[in-house]
Amino acid sequence: MPAAPASAIPDDEDGIMINGELIDLAAGDYQARIATCGATLVHLRRGGRDLVVPFDAEASLPGGWQGKTLVPWPNRVAGSRYTYGGVDYLLACNEPETGSALHGLVGWSDFQVIEQSASEVLVGLCQPGSYAYPWALQVQVRFTLGEAGLRVVTTTTSLGAALPAADVPGAPQEAGLPLPAPYGVSCHPYLTRPAPLEECTLTVPACRVLDVDPQTMAPAGERSVEGTEWDWRSGRLVGQTSTDNAYLGLPAEPWQVRLCDPEGRAVVMGADAPWVQIYTDDQLGRRGVAVEPMTCPPNAFNSGRDLITLEVGQSHDFTYTLHEE
Repeated sequence: MPAAPASAIPDDEDGIMINGELIDLAAGDYQARIATCGATLVHLRRGGRDLVVPFDAEASLPGGWQGKTLVPWPNRVAGSRYTYGGVDYLLACNEPETGSALHGLVGWSDFQVIEQSASEVLVGLCQPGSYAYPWALQVQVRFTLGEAGLRVVTTTTSLGAALPAADVPGAPQEAGLPLPAPYGVSCHPYLTRPAPLEECTLTVPACRVLDVDPQTMAPAGERSVEGTEWDWRSGRLVGQTSTDNAYLGLPAEPWQVRLCDPEGRAVVMGADAPWVQIYTDDQLGRRGVAVEPMTCPPNAFNSGRDLITLEVGQSHDFTYTLHEE
């Protein structure tokens, strides 16, 4: 019997669709929707106002990695290849215009629901090793919605490393043991307000910014934001300014990025990661600002800068919050 055309295949009654299972959370004035594919934040609202740029997860895929969990690297690996422990690895290129491997391995994998209540859901998956990344990881993401907003914790645990075999790559060896897994993590919500982005005020407490190669988007040096259009420390109108840069020099304690509308209401991202990517959504209509706290900068799999390494059995937690003031 021939397969039914895609248009004739009904949606699963339990909500298993193109973005996986869709889970709605509510607490106080806040509502959130989570998609299990990529442990994705589909929308976050307070009193009917969008805090992040939403998408229709029942009918379409997210644009620009909206809301996805980024593991085991954030941002880009230049040239879609890296060298670790003297071994060369080739990644799939998913950004042909720059030749980069973008945003890790789990963004399009379907997480499974582990725990669920009216205001909280825990999803998880096991990411097996591969030729490109011969370490197995367990990734769990907990979304907790409360009267103070949303809290998201990503916990990643190294489960093991593949040994090299004849014509098969594995983890580099040192003293007969595999090296720990190279690792970084981020998230990809686009903060938004019920006003044009140009009329909103952006505050980012970072004193330095990475320059990038315009062809590859790989880091090409860094500088102080002082006297540049990338100085957001005191808060200023976004206007026509464009940025798709990684910022550093953030406070050691938990910091906040704020996007405030002309009425004085702000959506606030909180994190304590040492890096944050700020992207003014130029290719998606400037509907908001992507704020991506990152544990390491772009191309860290090659530079090693701020790269986390996970021994077998070791876990790492990454937390961010979103709320409206």
